[in-house]
Amino acid sequence: MKPWTLVLFAALPLLVAGCANKEADALRAEIAKLKEDRVETTVVEKARQEAVDAESAVEASRVARDEAQAVIAKLEAVRDATRAANDAEIAHNAKVRGQIDAVARRAQQRAARGQELDTQIASVRERATFVRDQAAVLAREIRPEDAAWASKRRLDALAEFAERVAKEYPDDPALADLAHAVVRVEQPDADQVRAAAEQAARLRDRFAAVYELPSPDLAAREATAAEGAP
Repeated sequence: MKPWTLVLFAALPLLVAGCANKEADALRAEIAKLKEDRVETTVVEKARQEAVDAESAVEASRVARDEAQAVIAKLEAVRDATRAANDAEIAHNAKVRGQIDAVARRAQQRAARGQELDTQIASVRERATFVRDQAAVLAREIRPEDAAWASKRRLDALAEFAERVAKEYPDDPALADLAHAVVRVEQPDADQVRAAAEQAARLRDRFAAVYELPSPDLAAREATAAEGAP
């Protein structure tokens, strides 16, 4: 046998062992790669599932948010309606209070005006009562049986009184007629005296009728009755 053949046979196990080692290394590398790929696939699936779960959670959150917003919108609508109703009620109450205040002011104004008118009416009636009483005195004191000088003085007093009353009440034409009807004479006769007494009586009755005053005799009787009452 040749020497190189012996060397070949001696190296053959080493060659076989080297090949086996290479194949084992390649197999181990392939197994490692498969394991690595399997791990990556698991990670990907896990990540995908986590993404799906996250999307589901986001969707659930969105749905919950939409429902919450819907509830809030309803509550806000109720709140706005309540606020509007409250504002309307406040405005209505303010308007009613304004109307009440206006009515109260008008009532106070009418009351004040009524008191003012009552005072004016009382003053007018008081003055009319004075005129009526003076005319009643003249009508009673002018008598045909009195002396001529006394009758002249009373007729002059009646003429002055009638003129003064006619000027004080210029809107009453009847008073002007009475003032013109009274005559001034130096020696009045009985007819002139009686006519003057009648004119004084008409003046008295005129004021009693226009200003709704009782006759002097009735007023005197009422005053006497009032004084005698307990």
